[in-house]
Amino acid sequence: MRLHVRFFVSAFILAASACGSSGTTSSGMNPSPAGPVADVSMTDNNGLAPYAFSPATLPIKVGTSVRWTNNGKAQHTATSDATPQPVWTSGTVDPAGTTTCAPNDPYCMVGPTPPGTYESPPFNTPGTYQYHCQFHGAQGMTGTITVTQ
Repeated sequence: MRLHVRFFVSAFILAASACGSSGTTSSGMNPSPAGPVADVSMTDNNGLAPYAFSPATLPIKVGTSVRWTNNGKAQHTATSDATPQPVWTSGTVDPAGTTTCAPNDPYCMVGPTPPGTYESPPFNTPGTYQYHCQFHGAQGMTGTITVTQ
């Protein structure tokens, strides 16, 4: 029985992760085959200020995606400043930590979780994109991506 449940859960997770959107956003960030990826670290002082994106200013070429990794201890987001709708928003990106199990869940296995990440669609339109952490923007957690040909 356990094997069937684990297989079903694994198959469900695999199928769910294959689903996604193929739409185009108003910024010209079109999903496309994998290309170059630039990395940005979300950092903090053991869960406290100062909060920062590192690097805070990121120059990239058209067609490059950006991957934010939460290397801090607090939850963070990477959300564009564009209005009325953000060009992108990561949602909450969790720090590395440990999972906990419900007391009566025989299938849960406690173990360390890796730092959370969010990867944007490729930036296909040159320009300057400013962004912030929805939780810590007021404390200076902001960044700028400059996209060039």
